[in-house]
Amino acid sequence: MHNPVRLLNEHRALAMLLVLFILLSAFAPNFLSVQNVTTILKGASLNAVAAIGFTLVLILGQLDLSIGAVVMLCGMLTIRLQPSLGWSGAFAVALAVGAIVGVVNGWLCVKARINSFIATLGTMTIVTGLMHLYSGGGSAALADFRFADWLEKPLLPFLPPMVIVTLALVGGVTVLLESTRYGRGFFMVGGNPEAAWLAGLNRDRYLMAGFVLSGCTAALAGALFAASLSSMTSAAVLGSRTLMTVLAAVIIGGTLMTGGKGSVLQSYFAVLMLTMLFNGIGCYGLGFEVQIFVNGLILAVVVLYEAFTIHRHDLLKGQRPDLMKEVAEGTVFPGGQLLEMEEGATEMNSKDRLPLICITIVAIVAIAATAITAIYFKHASLPTQATTSTPTAIPAEPDVFALKGTDGQPYLLRSTDEKIIPDRPGDPTALPETDKGHWWDIEFAGWKVQKVAMPDSPKDGPRGKKIILLKAGDHPYWTAYVNGFNVMAAAYGMKTKVFNGNWNMDLQAQQTDQSINERPDMIIFAPVDATACTPLLRKIAKAGIPCVASNTIPCDEAMKYCVAWTGPDDWGQFRMLAHTFADALGKQGGYAIIRHMPGSSPFFSRTFAPITELQEYAPEMKMLAMDTANLEAEGAMQLVSAWIAKFGNELKGLVLAADDFSLTGTLEAIKKAGRTDLVIVAAGNCKTGMDSVKAGDTLAITYQSAEGDGALAVHSAARWFKGDKLAPVTYLPKHVITKADVDQFMPAQW
Repeated sequence: MHNPVRLLNEHRALAMLLVLFILLSAFAPNFLSVQNVTTILKGASLNAVAAIGFTLVLILGQLDLSIGAVVMLCGMLTIRLQPSLGWSGAFAVALAVGAIVGVVNGWLCVKARINSFIATLGTMTIVTGLMHLYSGGGSAALADFRFADWLEKPLLPFLPPMVIVTLALVGGVTVLLESTRYGRGFFMVGGNPEAAWLAGLNRDRYLMAGFVLSGCTAALAGALFAASLSSMTSAAVLGSRTLMTVLAAVIIGGTLMTGGKGSVLQSYFAVLMLTMLFNGIGCYGLGFEVQIFVNGLILAVVVLYEAFTIHRHDLLKGQRPDLMKEVAEGTVFPGGQLLEMEEGATEMNSKDRLPLICITIVAIVAIAATAITAIYFKHASLPTQATTSTPTAIPAEPDVFALKGTDGQPYLLRSTDEKIIPDRPGDPTALPETDKGHWWDIEFAGWKVQKVAMPDSPKDGPRGKKIILLKAGDHPYWTAYVNGFNVMAAAYGMKTKVFNGNWNMDLQAQQTDQSINERPDMIIFAPVDATACTPLLRKIAKAGIPCVASNTIPCDEAMKYCVAWTGPDDWGQFRMLAHTFADALGKQGGYAIIRHMPGSSPFFSRTFAPITELQEYAPEMKMLAMDTANLEAEGAMQLVSAWIAKFGNELKGLVLAADDFSLTGTLEAIKKAGRTDLVIVAAGNCKTGMDSVKAGDTLAITYQSAEGDGALAVHSAARWFKGDKLAPVTYLPKHVITKADVDQFMPAQW
């Protein structure tokens, strides 16, 4: 007779999955559909494949923190090598690289006897560095989408090839672990190394095999993910999110971090449950912060519950010497899971079992119920993002040009400067990076591209239209962006919904599918990655949904699939800023640049706009160094401190890609070094930057209205609904803020 406590605990991930599915099906809008279920299954594939190897390593009592970095490197290898090696060759190289990383991890842990946490933390850092070196901080994409389309086209109901491959891997490894002698050895090695040694199992070989399999499954996950999009990003957040999601799912699935117990199948159910949870939260239009809260709540309850059951198990061991004797004799219970002896202990005493049964049931139901209840009430308490005014309260032609941001500046201008587009060089990449022409395809992306067939405007106006915003991530700038977005939408009488990509390409890909399933009147797309967004915009276009891209300018290929793009003229802004910078330095001296996040369009525009402009405007100025601090204050402080020490008085000025944390760290480094002579300019314009300009610590910052950025995208959508012809690119107004006029732009929007 099976112990109901153990049975429910072993299948808790499945139980939570079923409870969550029932609740979301009943209450979440647009959740229960064939398309959405397929979206969830596809969205779980990346983390599910990576979780297979991670589960094996955790069963062995080890950790592999390098899986996220391996996913990124091998995904990039797959896309970069596919044109020359084909898909089979690219996949083979990716798997070989994953295996090599696994061998290195295994050798460090088995032969060098380094703790797996320390060893894999080191390889994670090295592999991430290799990925950035290989990618050059950029992203990669293919123009051939045939394989990507095949991977995502369902062969059976709900089951595209990508999902079928995932299920086959999960099923195959599950059979290996539970039905073969070799597989059961993983549990013995992880749960009782001494008993494994006495049984003749080679612990070192099992550990090496576990790390190699973990590297291979992470590599396969990255290759499949990249192939499904025909692109790959270099943004490090993809790797970190993969690691954290997999770690949470494997623990929720019941694998012990101490080793000896676990299930690949339950890990898959947990990944599926988390993916479904994020999808359901998205159905309510709530932000990523709610996802993080609920994910943390589930993980906390499971960890506390696991600690409680282990504590009770330890108490029972002390009360039952006969069970200790069985363990000492090397007795292994069915499935190789040593902790299953709890069944023998508790079946003798039903009064000990009853509290655990109740706690288990309550925990599983409470997890799902609390999550859904929190989502529901938060959603109910939030002001609706659709217009709350009655139709008669909204003018037929609202004066949107009268709308102003919190800084007193208008969202929109009735006229803007004409952008002069030079002729494209024959081969821009053949020109040096210090030549403006080298960056033509990036700076002027979308201006002259031949677009695919676009949906026709209904020409009936914006009133009542539903638009979905796929924003790149959470940041104070994006909070202000959404404010302007919603104010403009309310003025036009449009309904809005916002998805937060949290700077993760995998999540934004899932949200793209989810948005398409909801069939809005238009999608406003702010890409996480300027290149890897191409297949996502292509999906939207194939679905027949008009799309306006916003904020981060996509690459030229991606611009084929959107009606128009709106946002800041980063290149133009920084060319203006470069003139102000050079004039302050008398067009002399050396300077250094703190770059933006790799993979983003500002990573290039806010670096090479000033470099190429100064090459012409102030040729005697010398660029001494450039590097990214990933927009972190500590990283910026270390970079600037190192540059001051290295270049001394030769360093006269600094160009910053952001005026928030980068500026904070820079000012701290300058203060410590006692360098009051350095001239600083930066992208703006947050409160930190504005206060710094007012105090005289920073010479100038660019003006980029976050609220105006969101409002401009909605305004363009409204114009399209009315039948207006949109320019392929529409920029926000450009301006450089100095101490002379900083008060006109305060208080800061963010």
